Amino acid sequence: MEEVNITLLLLRWVHILAAMGAIGGALFMRFALLPAADSALDDEAHTKLREALRGRWARVVHTCIALLLITGGVNFALFALPPNVEAIPYHPIFGVKVLAAFAVFFVVSILMGRGTGFPSIRGNRARALSIVIGLGVLIVLLSGLLNQIRTGPAGTPPANDETSAPS
Repeated sequence: MEEVNITLLLLRWVHILAAMGAIGGALFMRFALLPAADSALDDEAHTKLREALRGRWARVVHTCIALLLITGGVNFALFALPPNVEAIPYHPIFGVKVLAAFAVFFVVSILMGRGTGFPSIRGNRARALSIVIGLGVLIVLLSGLLNQIRTGPAGTPPANDETSAPS
């Protein structure tokens, strides 16, 4: 058994926890908070609650985005840039994952922002959060696929021409 690299393990944990926080918050808002607020609050109270949440939740979301960008960039540099993976199919799948993540960052930034732009997104928060959740599920599925491509079916690194050739 190989020795555990604590730094890589911590990077992975921080990355996964930040993703859980961001997508978990979207799930809570979409399926618990929005329906409860719509049924229990009048428009004025709903607006007041939304503004109180926005400030607090924006700090959490922005922290999660920063952690995801930092840990994701470091993980990519460590695992995908050196010849540790086959460029095809790894890099195209990774590219789709990154584009989906940037789409999530974009939508949640609009929802958490104070500006008046993008009224169609802000006007239908339930739909926007559903899109964020769907993209979050796609990102998790792609992450699992990338892990399998990188490590092989039993968690072993894929054979490298230099190391797998008989001596």
